[in-house]
Amino acid sequence: MNKKCTRLGALLLALVLTVCMLAGCSGKKSFEYQFSEPKSGDTIAIIHTTMGDITVRFFPDEAPKAVENFITHAQEGYYDGVEFFRVIDDFMIQGGDPTNTGRGGESIWGGTFEDELCEYLSPYYGALCMANKGAYTGTNGSQFFIVTTRNNDTTLARQFNEKAAKAEQVAEEKLSLYEERGGAMWLDYQIGTLYANNYVYTASTHCVFGQVLSGMEVAEAIAAVETYSSVQQDEANIKNPGQTTILQNKPVEPVIITSIEITNY
Repeated sequence: MNKKCTRLGALLLALVLTVCMLAGCSGKKSFEYQFSEPKSGDTIAIIHTTMGDITVRFFPDEAPKAVENFITHAQEGYYDGVEFFRVIDDFMIQGGDPTNTGRGGESIWGGTFEDELCEYLSPYYGALCMANKGAYTGTNGSQFFIVTTRNNDTTLARQFNEKAAKAEQVAEEKLSLYEERGGAMWLDYQIGTLYANNYVYTASTHCVFGQVLSGMEVAEAIAAVETYSSVQQDEANIKNPGQTTILQNKPVEPVIITSIEITNY
């Protein structure tokens, strides 16, 4: 297969995925919407942790299943006592796995559910996102993460955006917000597609279903705790080949979600 056919195939796949995944994105809103103040009475959550509280808002119109899944799990105590089992300084903090291994958890419907992606909701700094199996679509269960990186270098994204086909181009408003707010732009499904079309990169998709309202200092403090290294992970695997816990990036001293309070703004 020649390069022209390969690129055409990638473009068609990107278009199909975009049409399917944006089905739940209700109408066109401003890219600033993600950072707008919730309305009085809107449902919010206060994530109580052993290091402090993090308050988040939700986007139920754009990601109804992800929001329902998180709220129901929280109300039923599914997340109580669960660790932030994976934290990476200047990137994100991840939790929501009741086994605390990085391999467990399921949705309130059992198993997994489909991605809910929206052009104007992105993994900016402070975004609440569904964790999944990366390049594998429709693998959302119970795990979630909060973006803590302030990375705002859009040089590569802009370079690829300039030569991309019109249907693949990322809106200027989105790129400008990354420059202003920072975030994990390599996890953005649109920017990830640009990367994948230009060099060896496996694009991943992550549903953004909420945004931190307060407590980012707590999230950043969690992201900065001491964690197990890749060397320690390898040593553990050698010592016990049957162990299933992902130790790399796991806090040495557990950081625990004591409870999640669902309330109104």
